[in-house]
Amino acid sequence: MTFQPRGSRSISLESTAEANRLLTLAESLAGMGHWRSDRSHNLYTWSPEIYRILGFAADTVPSRELIRAHYHPDDVDKADLAVAETFRTGSLPTTRLRWLRPDGRTIHIQIAGQLDGPETMIGILRDVTEEVETERALIAARDQARAAERTRAEMLEVVSHEIRTPMHGLLAAIDALRRELQDGPRQAQLASLSHAASTVMGVVDDMLDYSRIESGRVVIESINFDLVSVVRTTVDLHNGAATAKGLGLDAFGLDGEPRPVRGDPARLQQLLSNLISNAIKFTERGRVSISLSPTRSDGDTDWWMIIVRDSGRGIGQEALGRIFSRGEQVDAARMRLQGRTGLGLAISQQLAEAMGGSIAASSDPGKGTTFSVELPFKRADAAATDAMAGKATGPMRILLAEDNPINRRLMAGLLAREGHDVVAVDDGRKALGAVATQPFDLVLMDMQMPELDGIEATRAIRALDPPAANTPILAISADSMPERRRVYFEAGIDSFLPKPIVSGQLLDMIGTMRRNRPATSAAGDSFDRERLNLLVETAGYADAAVLMKMLMFDVSDRPRRIAAAVRAQAWDLAMAETEALRTLLDSFGTFSLSRLLAAIARQCARQTCPPAVIDELFDQASKLGVLLQHEIGAVPAQIAQAIDNVVETDFIRNR
Repeated sequence: MTFQPRGSRSISLESTAEANRLLTLAESLAGMGHWRSDRSHNLYTWSPEIYRILGFAADTVPSRELIRAHYHPDDVDKADLAVAETFRTGSLPTTRLRWLRPDGRTIHIQIAGQLDGPETMIGILRDVTEEVETERALIAARDQARAAERTRAEMLEVVSHEIRTPMHGLLAAIDALRRELQDGPRQAQLASLSHAASTVMGVVDDMLDYSRIESGRVVIESINFDLVSVVRTTVDLHNGAATAKGLGLDAFGLDGEPRPVRGDPARLQQLLSNLISNAIKFTERGRVSISLSPTRSDGDTDWWMIIVRDSGRGIGQEALGRIFSRGEQVDAARMRLQGRTGLGLAISQQLAEAMGGSIAASSDPGKGTTFSVELPFKRADAAATDAMAGKATGPMRILLAEDNPINRRLMAGLLAREGHDVVAVDDGRKALGAVATQPFDLVLMDMQMPELDGIEATRAIRALDPPAANTPILAISADSMPERRRVYFEAGIDSFLPKPIVSGQLLDMIGTMRRNRPATSAAGDSFDRERLNLLVETAGYADAAVLMKMLMFDVSDRPRRIAAAVRAQAWDLAMAETEALRTLLDSFGTFSLSRLLAAIARQCARQTCPPAVIDELFDQASKLGVLLQHEIGAVPAQIAQAIDNVVETDFIRNR
């Protein structure tokens, strides 16, 4: 028998009470309570702090039904999954739930725990409402900041677009005048004007690219292009600046066959332009050289080294370590005095890294600086390689679609001086109509146009019958955002040039896109008299006349029915009407309207057809109606008389 001193039981009770008091105080200070649940007996125990957090009176008896009734309805399944996970693993994962207090408030609670027997759990609970609200406020602030950044970037892009479009016309006009004028003083003035305009564009480009980099929106495309051609074109663009300073501009490794690769030619050209222009700016005498050479191969990827070397004043070792910093540029004040932002090298590094490569610099003060860029490019597919290796020569028939009259006139003049046959139109609908009716070697398509923009016009052209559908399309636009360029390529363009367009760059790009001339049979309207004669022989004058009258009526009537179906988004009906008219047209010859109908049918199959395409349908139907009237006037008298005797209601009722 164990001896127990008198009063020991009361001391033990007092100790337990004190421990409970301290535990309750600690939980209150921590804002956290503990609980225990026994599912086999539906017994739940809460500490005083949990009663306070959940909003219940101290005499409330907790139960499973009470607890489930106060979970937010959308969180009941989440709570059940947490409990199931506890009995599966033995541990209750930290879980946040919304709780509906009896006083009407909704709070956020966080629970965690573990098993304490086969059917028993113990755990803790705390109120995290303040934390959740703080997190939400931070997320809202972050989203607001991102929205503000997007707004700022978008506004900068809009401003850039509005500047680029007139600057494109200005630079093209200066280029045209420099070609035509031989007067020395005028040439010097034009050179200064061209330099000033190019400087403005450089500042705009630097600001726009810096904004994109800051917002993490540098997107690299992957398209087929000739690496040698892009590097050579970039070098050629700086010949004028180098000559104006009396510098030599040398290029190595750019001879021989094309080097078809996959990558982003626009970003590559931007990176190289930054380096070459920087080298020319800081070289007072001597030469600047650019070399291209392969370095290594890795599967389907080749690595290329591009070296830009100058004989300028060089950069000290201390400054060399920070030339790529966006926050601090070497000689930034001098760059700004020369009209630049000082961001070119920082942007070049970002672009090189975004393309999967790297850039490095070395310098010997007083002797010059060398920039080395190593970039990976996947090899182009076989079709692209064959196309680049087999470029055609000679003049091309080019469709120029540009709504700005100054740009249209200047670009058409440039292309005409190069010997090309140019057809110029001022909106996308006319571009679609021209491709549907005439053969072209190339379409030069502005992306922002009235009636039908370049994107929809490109889609409509790609929906035509071959060979018109396969006409190469070179897109031009001041809106050169990667996201937009991706939309352009998805629409079906073959290549892209950002505005302002430099003449040498445009001509070189056109050269890379030469194709054999499409078959001339793919264009124009041809009424087949032989088919009509055969129809008369097999069916007689009366039936032939009815079909001719039906053709003339349908050319006038069905476009209205197609338009109505498109407006109602009755795509199946629109396709049926389109195919019916096309079948009838094909019975009497080859017509541009038939090719346009094929494009409309394909677009309706995708449940889309822009209003401007329907406008073009009406225009072509009207022109064909005039042609048919002319043809009927030239058919044998017996057929013409029979056609005149046909009453349209005779076949309208039988539709």
